[in-house]
Amino acid sequence: MNAPHETSTLPTVSSVSEVANAYDYPKIGRRVTSAAGLGGVYHAMEMAGKNRGLLPLLKMNQHGGIDCPSCAWPEPNQNDMNVVEFCENGAKAVSEETTPDRADADFWAKYTVQELRDQTDFWLGKQGRITEPMLYDRSTGDEHYRPVSWEKAFALIKDQLKSLDDPNQAVFYTSGRASNEAAYAFQLLARRLGTNNLPDCGNLCHESTGVALSSTVGLGKGSITINDLETTDLLISIGQNPGTNHPRSLTSFKKLKENGGKMVVINPMPETGLMEFKEPQSVKGMLGVSEKLADEYLQVRLDGDRAFFQQLNRELLRRDAIDKVFIEKFTSGFDATVKHLMSLDDAVLERGSGISATEVSRIADMVEKAESVIVSWTLGVTQHKNAVSTLREVMNFLLMTGNIGKPGAGTAPFRGHSNVQGNRTVGIWEKMPPRFLDALQDYFGFNPPRENGLDSVDSLKQIRDGKNKFFMSLGGNLVRVASDTSAVERGMSQQEMTVHLSTKPNGAHAWPGEKSLILPVRARTDEDIQATGPQKITVENSAGVVSASIGKRTANNDLNLKSEVDIICSIGRETFGDDFWQPMIDDYGNIRNAIEGTIIGFDRYNERIERPGGFYLPNGPRQRVFNTSDGKAHFSVNETNVIDLPENYFLMSTVRSHDQYNSTIYGLDDRYRGVRHGRRVVFVNPEDLEKRGLKDGDLVDIVSVWDDGERRAPNFRVVAYDHARDCVTTYFPEANVLVPLDSSAEESNTPVYKSVVVRLEPLGINMM
Repeated sequence: MNAPHETSTLPTVSSVSEVANAYDYPKIGRRVTSAAGLGGVYHAMEMAGKNRGLLPLLKMNQHGGIDCPSCAWPEPNQNDMNVVEFCENGAKAVSEETTPDRADADFWAKYTVQELRDQTDFWLGKQGRITEPMLYDRSTGDEHYRPVSWEKAFALIKDQLKSLDDPNQAVFYTSGRASNEAAYAFQLLARRLGTNNLPDCGNLCHESTGVALSSTVGLGKGSITINDLETTDLLISIGQNPGTNHPRSLTSFKKLKENGGKMVVINPMPETGLMEFKEPQSVKGMLGVSEKLADEYLQVRLDGDRAFFQQLNRELLRRDAIDKVFIEKFTSGFDATVKHLMSLDDAVLERGSGISATEVSRIADMVEKAESVIVSWTLGVTQHKNAVSTLREVMNFLLMTGNIGKPGAGTAPFRGHSNVQGNRTVGIWEKMPPRFLDALQDYFGFNPPRENGLDSVDSLKQIRDGKNKFFMSLGGNLVRVASDTSAVERGMSQQEMTVHLSTKPNGAHAWPGEKSLILPVRARTDEDIQATGPQKITVENSAGVVSASIGKRTANNDLNLKSEVDIICSIGRETFGDDFWQPMIDDYGNIRNAIEGTIIGFDRYNERIERPGGFYLPNGPRQRVFNTSDGKAHFSVNETNVIDLPENYFLMSTVRSHDQYNSTIYGLDDRYRGVRHGRRVVFVNPEDLEKRGLKDGDLVDIVSVWDDGERRAPNFRVVAYDHARDCVTTYFPEANVLVPLDSSAEESNTPVYKSVVVRLEPLGINMM
């Protein structure tokens, strides 16, 4: 067997005292059993007040203010706007941007690159805003980042790009927080160089959604509006934790219940935000009165959602509870789907889902009574090996019941990052269609590359295998969010140049290439003044609405920062000398003109973003228009593929803690799960603990086994929890080391962070 792959900084411990000296020491206590309420307000205000972020919050998500830099939850209709339109997550995100702390030249001079590696991302993020461009140059023998001028930084990047033997030796990665304007300029820079290597965080989260929806209804986005969500008869929520990931959704769910709608929750763990909610905008909520949201909770086995929907679809077929008129007029492939579903074995499906026939029958009753149904999902569905097949089976359900393209019905994939959907719309994708590339050529006068580029996983493989020379990241922290942590760290350090557009230090900065530049950017809350005056940016939310965001905070004007647009376009101007870069820096309206001239749906872009609430982009499925090969929505045939576990093994899932947003760690608590002062925990059903001879509080290593050997994540405290049997859950990115880059979802190539087969190795230490 090959040598095990282990985390690079944490050894296995042998005593409680060594645990106490490790990077965290989790304590388990009382769990908060209802989301939001006074507790959520207190935590939001505490962080925002401490970091001088209160003023930006007052106009967050309002016309003339900033769009929340956290999640992509759709804004309510303008007439339904509350005085306060932000949540705890939004307040934390703004607090991170508005911190008075500074990671200045003295900070970088104090710590070598190796010493930065010894720190956690939580610690790194708390060091504050980066104040000026920084350069690491391994050839000098100096292991520190040192200040560098903007002019020299741009010249170094120009020289590196010009030295490439092949443009495809470069990778341009985008985080979801980038604006439409910055993302469009970024893809223009990559394609002007000659590569479509434009991976993004969407490859890591909702790529399975895009593949499944594009193949079934012809559009890789959701089809609902915020009004649909609040007026539907039935919402089926799969693999979500909105109390942590998009808390503002809970207000919409409450409105759904007030309007008489029902809610079914499908998840391996009961998530507080989907069970009970204290509305912070209401008197009752502030007084501590909670309201139940979920009418039914199904504790599905990991990777069991596909089997459950096959159970449900079979039951609806047996009852003849289908929309025959819709099926006949708008769909194809129905007969093959019916034949396959009716051939499946009930016992196999129940073993795969963990859901009994009685429970399935109850949900079928609810579906029969509902005039409209929405299915919503997040990463709990999209990051499994067979995620695309699961979502196609979900689409079979919606098509079978006619719940596409009518009020209160449709698909609701909730994006977990502010503008990840907008980035994709404006060209951040390695497989943009020929019509877009043709439009770029006509508008800008150069011939973009036509062969598909690399997505995130394939880019990281190219980096891991020593075939890449230049890596540039528009925001984000790819080293931490990627699977196969150790391999990615080593690969990044082998690059000839790495470039990071960042606001604060993060783990990626600790793994520089031979040369590495950290370019400090203005945040969304910061004022952005260019030659023509104050600039605004735009974003797209999960409902396909494009709206403006205007930063007005001047507290960071004394720092040596540039906007993302300025940095990207300056690199393009210095490298290629084209005459279109500088006008885009001077006036972001020129970028929006280019988007309007190259992408369908952005007519009168600059005019329409002045409207309160912005504007909707075209959405065919919303009007029952399906851009597929035959103009119809497609049913599909999907195998069940039940995962059978070896003895004493589990299926593992990774999730965020409550004090976390993607790779950003705000704190070390997760009050909804009762975790304090630490993150290295693994949640296990008490019966599974007893069966395997483990106890609550035991310290274990989590071990996964692959063809190339074992991967080990050391020092996790076992937490007894109400969890689906034979399944465990832990936090990411701590467990990312357990997943090799070669383990990715079929068709979408998304890393398989869910349903990973693992065992728990006890260390003989109990932390109770």
